[in-house]
Amino acid sequence: MSKPYNTQVTQLINAPMSKVFAILNDFTQFNDWNPFMAMDPKTVVTLSEKTSGEGATYSWTSKKMGSGSMVFTGVYPESLIMIDMHFMAPSPDTAKVEWRLTHVNNGVEMSWSMSGERGFFGALMVKLLGMDKAMTKHFADGLTRLKALAEK
Repeated sequence: MSKPYNTQVTQLINAPMSKVFAILNDFTQFNDWNPFMAMDPKTVVTLSEKTSGEGATYSWTSKKMGSGSMVFTGVYPESLIMIDMHFMAPSPDTAKVEWRLTHVNNGVEMSWSMSGERGFFGALMVKLLGMDKAMTKHFADGLTRLKALAEK
């Protein structure tokens, strides 16, 4: 029986909403704040011809992190980007990702969430390897990098 999961991290960013959204909505800028690139700088990334907006696609292949792809499935200016993730290796899986922006005082609250369902084996591996805690840390690292980039 599958069990649902949801990992979410938030970060306050002192930058205009339009600037933060422009960074998020452009896959050519993703590796500037992508926390997973630091884990394997030899990761091979392929972008679709369209690199921003709905339908833009980002694919990766890495010896350390496996392979997969992300596609922007919903882009709502200055508020939300919805992403479908497809993991191909080391094991096939899917997840829903949201990058949500909320105007707060003179800045933005950025929320990065990932949700899906895990089967018995996936849930067991998460418990044994502490993957949810690690993913939360990776998301927090990425949002810290995004904050530094947007606040320049």
